[in-house]
Amino acid sequence: MKSGAPLLYAAGVFSASVACAGSLKAEPLPLSHGSYVQADLACEGAPLAALRTYDGQGLGGPHDSKCVSRIVDAHGKTYRIATSCAAAGDGSPVAPTTTSETVFVQSRRSFKIADGSAGDQGGVSYKLCPGSK
Repeated sequence: MKSGAPLLYAAGVFSASVACAGSLKAEPLPLSHGSYVQADLACEGAPLAALRTYDGQGLGGPHDSKCVSRIVDAHGKTYRIATSCAAAGDGSPVAPTTTSETVFVQSRRSFKIADGSAGDQGGVSYKLCPGSK
């Protein structure tokens, strides 16, 4: 009869490495919390499509809530994130969806974002709205 010890050890090492990797990747983005608007627009009167929010947990759009962003990969100030939102803007539950985006942090108050397939090409720049928390 073969011992299961090597398999248990391997499973334990794999579980520990996944747990450690998960905790490292769950760090928040280095951005101030608040409402962001496209950099070329004024905060007041901006259309909803030009807004993003960051609460330290997730980077969401104007119709999202209960968002959680996970850092998939990071190089310097460039972060590939996967964001899942579990509710619509009014708080009503929705089937969670996950989007992939690349965030280029320019400062704690500004960033550029592109969908996961665009890399550093294209994208939209955002700035923090004054008084936003």
